[in-house]
Amino acid sequence: MRDINRVMLLGRLGNDPILRFTKNGTPVSQFSLATETWHRSRNESETTWHRIVTWGKPAEKVNEELKKGMAVFLEGGIRVRKYQDEEGEMHFIHEIHADRVNFLHRKASQANESQADATEDSVMTIEEAPN
Repeated sequence: MRDINRVMLLGRLGNDPILRFTKNGTPVSQFSLATETWHRSRNESETTWHRIVTWGKPAEKVNEELKKGMAVFLEGGIRVRKYQDEEGEMHFIHEIHADRVNFLHRKASQANESQADATEDSVMTIEEAPN
């Protein structure tokens, strides 16, 4: 049996993406994503925040196209980073390294069209090339 580390999320950006570059010049973009879970038993929703990381050309495209509040569907894998603080305590950060991001925001050109036409969302998919 093969193990699978695959995550699919549909949510909204909690902040504008931040683009940085590694020492060797590889682009890396980070942003937070909010997803909601509805609890029928309590008749309320709960927001979960996820740390999202994209690499390479997708990172550049995410940085150019996405802004806080925009909806995205993404796929990737969970990775855990750990570090030790000044007091010697270990900390663990769970991140989703997205290799596929679908932008689900309205096209700017649709803003001037009729209301019926403007309800359609545009979808742009970016994928990280396989290594």
